[in-house]
Amino acid sequence: MELLVAQLLNGLVYGVLLFLMAAGLSLIFGLMNVVSLAHGSFFMLGAFLGLAIVQVTGSFWIALVLAPLAVALLGIVMEVLFLRPLYARGHMDQVLLTFGFTFVFYDLVQTVWGRIVLRLPTPAILQGTVDIGAGVFSAYRLFLIGFGFAIAVLLWLLLERSRIGAMVRAGVDNAAMAAGLGGNIALLFTGIFGFGVALAGLGGVAAGPTLGLYPGMDTDILIPAFIVIVIGGMGSLRGAFVGSLLIGIADTFGKAYLQSIALFLIYLAMTVVLLIRPQGLFGIRYADAPPSAVARTMPPSTKATRAVGLIVLAVLIVLPFGLPDYPRALIAEIYIFAIFAMSLDLILGFSGLMSLGHAAFFGLGAYAVAVLGVQFGLDAWIGLAAGVALAAAGAALIGFFCVRTGGIPFLMLTLAFSQLVFSVALKWRDVTGGSDGMALAEQPSFFGFSLSHSLVMYFMTLMFFVAAYLGLRRLIDAPLGHVFVGIRENEPRMAAIGYPTLAYKLVAFTIAGAIAGLAGGLYVIYNGFISSDAVYWTASGDILIMTMLGGAGTLIGPPIGAAVFLLMKNVASSYSEHWLAIIGTAFICCVLFFPGGIWGSVQKLRGKAAP
Repeated sequence: MELLVAQLLNGLVYGVLLFLMAAGLSLIFGLMNVVSLAHGSFFMLGAFLGLAIVQVTGSFWIALVLAPLAVALLGIVMEVLFLRPLYARGHMDQVLLTFGFTFVFYDLVQTVWGRIVLRLPTPAILQGTVDIGAGVFSAYRLFLIGFGFAIAVLLWLLLERSRIGAMVRAGVDNAAMAAGLGGNIALLFTGIFGFGVALAGLGGVAAGPTLGLYPGMDTDILIPAFIVIVIGGMGSLRGAFVGSLLIGIADTFGKAYLQSIALFLIYLAMTVVLLIRPQGLFGIRYADAPPSAVARTMPPSTKATRAVGLIVLAVLIVLPFGLPDYPRALIAEIYIFAIFAMSLDLILGFSGLMSLGHAAFFGLGAYAVAVLGVQFGLDAWIGLAAGVALAAAGAALIGFFCVRTGGIPFLMLTLAFSQLVFSVALKWRDVTGGSDGMALAEQPSFFGFSLSHSLVMYFMTLMFFVAAYLGLRRLIDAPLGHVFVGIRENEPRMAAIGYPTLAYKLVAFTIAGAIAGLAGGLYVIYNGFISSDAVYWTASGDILIMTMLGGAGTLIGPPIGAAVFLLMKNVASSYSEHWLAIIGTAFICCVLFFPGGIWGSVQKLRGKAAP
């Protein structure tokens, strides 16, 4: 009995910390229709700023008040200067921008406080234990439970029983009408964003004595917070509260009694809720923002473009003979991720489907090669074919459920399914190696040549890249590709003239999954190793960045984005320990000044220059 009560209380503690994160995140999306991947960073910044204030003042309570205010000020600056210009665009630009900020904030924390795990001191008055009848429990943890419930009550009174709350609810229901009635929507947006990130900062300070402080704690809290608001419903305070307690208790009991499947069950619950009720248990339906700034047309192939393509191919063929081994290997890796990025572009840029779970299919292809080689001794090329088939089957199955939704529910549903694949890869250690990963049993040869030679590896990956590009180009130029673009542009019209749009979206999703599986299989052959990190949600975020950075909807843009991303990552990390901040700043600048990505912006400039 005592153990059960202790687990319940621990679940409530985790639940209220999730609530402080999820409440602000839910309000930001519910009112502003903004998807912010930097929300976890404000949680982390609140914790570390709280530590700095404690070190100066010696008081935890002062830190609990001042750190959230500092985080709110930082959030307001970010909203006014960076997010506000993006409101007319779409969710993907917001995702890319805020993802860039996570890099900058991570580097800032790592530079100032280092990489070691720190801890906020527990207030002296709460350092003891309390006998609650069913056992002895930490006084600070009991305080957290009471504090979280008190914040929930105050938020309810603010949103349901005050004039400010009425304005917020009006903005959530219909921002345009609220503005027409005289509401200052811009100021309201800024206030809500600042208030939301202040709640995250408050949660970071409160969590400091129990969870510890370390770079990366932003990611560890962000995904559970997303699960909470998906289950509870975006824009719903009640949903955030109920969802937080459910996930907090389920996670705590799962880790205590069902360690092998606890993570899987939480993502499964999220998936079921999204399939049955896409807006969540207590959420409201909302109008989706436009997908993003993508190229609206891809110029048809001409003699001039084909000539340029042949010249580029000739350069790529000659290039490796003048390079040492390391640059050759790096370019070979770029070709693999270019294939991966082009596969995402098929659904994002040409079909208008915003996915944050594309790494699942990359992982299926990769694990097929590794597992079949290690467990059954099959040649890697057979494993590659099996990986493409497995990824296609997985995409068809997942897509069957996902394509019935759109916008943010689609984004979250793909994330949920991807995390299900990740949880299997992480926990099924006997087959996948878990977080330790697994090495390829034997590297295959390529037409009799050893792939241990960088020149052979270069031409092998180049061949697959060119084949993937030409195949996708032919697909997009074909009538089927025109249907994909038509669905992206106006799905109701395509349905009205007789096209089964769900079936076509499923076809696009399946083809994209198969090509991502090809990239995953090639990556294992190239790298000789695969681990569960390859299917974690951040891997999907990386490939999303590559696609958007180069220019979604252009096909050639994603390879450019992959090259820029990987070159920046490798070159910047070689010359500066602040390479994360450099990459993050580059992403932010790209979103602000190059809408449509690098290649998309080049096309626009060429269009303006044409007579």
